[in-house]
Amino acid sequence: MASLKHVKRLIINYILFIDKVPNSIFSNLHFQPSIPYIKMKIFNLIIFAFMLTGCDNEKDMEIIINKNSIKVESFPESKEFKFTKLIDFNEGTPFKIYEADSGLYVFDVKGKNDKVFHFYSFKSKDFTASYIGKGSGPYETFSPKSSGIKNGVLWVMDFTMHKVIEYDLKNLDEKSRQKETKLVDYFNTIQVLNENEILANGLETSPFKFQKLDRNTGEVIDEFGVFEKVPENIPFATHNDFFQASFAIKPDGKQLVSAYRWNEAIEIFDLNTLESMLIWGPENINNEFALKKDEFGQMIFERRNGIQKCNIDVFATDDYIFSLFSGNYDSIMDSQFTDTINVYLWDGTPVKKIKVDRRIERFSVSPDNKTLYAFDVNSGEILYIKLDLTESK
Repeated sequence: MASLKHVKRLIINYILFIDKVPNSIFSNLHFQPSIPYIKMKIFNLIIFAFMLTGCDNEKDMEIIINKNSIKVESFPESKEFKFTKLIDFNEGTPFKIYEADSGLYVFDVKGKNDKVFHFYSFKSKDFTASYIGKGSGPYETFSPKSSGIKNGVLWVMDFTMHKVIEYDLKNLDEKSRQKETKLVDYFNTIQVLNENEILANGLETSPFKFQKLDRNTGEVIDEFGVFEKVPENIPFATHNDFFQASFAIKPDGKQLVSAYRWNEAIEIFDLNTLESMLIWGPENINNEFALKKDEFGQMIFERRNGIQKCNIDVFATDDYIFSLFSGNYDSIMDSQFTDTINVYLWDGTPVKKIKVDRRIERFSVSPDNKTLYAFDVNSGEILYIKLDLTESK
């Protein structure tokens, strides 16, 4: 096998070669993406091709998500909370609940009454409006996944049709208040960063942790976040599965947190410098044994007895990071439902372990950190907890 130095030189030479290829070569392709995007995809394929030429020694099987890592030995405090019922929500499945000044925007993936956002008014104590249709037509979502509200604009990513639908609550013109952007590829999760940019993860054909997308065209304009070390013969699909993560952006737009599903870690990024640090522990869960070589010598991720789910969901406020943590074995029915939420500061300091009296799959927190919202799929109830984290800051 070629030395690492020789491999790096070959990669550089190939990239320089591709970069010098005239754009006219690509112009005849019937691709919608731009020429720089096509070249970027070729770069990624070249990098992964060299990653697939690995050898069998133990060092080549080593995984390092980030060398800049901190081990959490324990949380300084653990506190139990009981949910209180806010309102019944039958015939729908709320995943996220976003608090605004006058009420809540409930993101419902099932699409009650063929809408995926429902507004609950604090004043009337009932639902008063619904937004964005459930369906396969224009400005509708067939398989809603990621969602949010940014500067008065509701948005949702459709995973199957890989598009983003937006609804501007401030715009009174019914025609112009809706917007639809087609994404150039499939992504696991997205979050709106600002007026012009979207952040995304889970792109199978890229070795990077995150992509930055143009909010108006859906094209990839940049990538960042490199895994320090992964097995050299790990294919795209396995890489994407094992490092699956949900993420949240700090409301001020300065940082983001990525919470790994199969790795007991969260990773905090500075969006100005793009530097990051990994926070791992304290349960010492390690699922790396589930990465196995198949008969062709390529890595596969075996979902079998012994592996444990880690971070299921994540939410961010300007003060705290909240991560819904499972620890359940994957073989257990409904192992993604859990009763534990870990709280961190944005410098990675562990703050508190919250234990709740219901098993939940998704949750949200109010901007002032005072209320935690969730949905109980068994009772069909939207629930809330009053938090007190002021002493932890």
